Amino acid sequence: MWVFGYGSLMWDGWEEVLGGRRLDRAVLADYRRSFNKKSTRNWGTRDAPGPTLGLEPAEGASCVGTAFEFPENQRAAIESLLRQREGPSFSLLELPVRLPDGRVIRALAPVNDRRRETYIGNVPAVDRATMVRIATGGHGACADYVRNVRDKLRGLQIADENVEEFARLVDA
Repeated sequence: MWVFGYGSLMWDGWEEVLGGRRLDRAVLADYRRSFNKKSTRNWGTRDAPGPTLGLEPAEGASCVGTAFEFPENQRAAIESLLRQREGPSFSLLELPVRLPDGRVIRALAPVNDRRRETYIGNVPAVDRATMVRIATGGHGACADYVRNVRDKLRGLQIADENVEEFARLVDA
């Protein structure tokens, strides 16, 4: 079984405990990163939610991330871990992902459910950037979260113009 990571799953080593093997530079077509989920605990509060990273369907776009391969007998444990980690507003969708060697596999990807109240991808980016600047939660300032995502992607040599542009809006 496979899992696609596009944010913190890419860099925090979660897969090691479950015997995962990572393949960097996997590509998910027709999706892009977006700060489209409001955090009311870790990076914001109910009164001042902080926009956090999710996937957004976008025809013709591509999201470069990491594919993790696991033994099939780990599926239940991995799905449980991902549901707990990502929260109830994410759906685990099995999507086609192109691996660095050109193979296309089906991988679970946590995708923010756009029918949930946590989805804020329909809020203009400039307004979400304003939300980021005022939001602070249990893990700290949401602005630090956005900058950390940008810096981690840069460190992995992944150019993501959506993340770069959003970070510029936050810093404006």
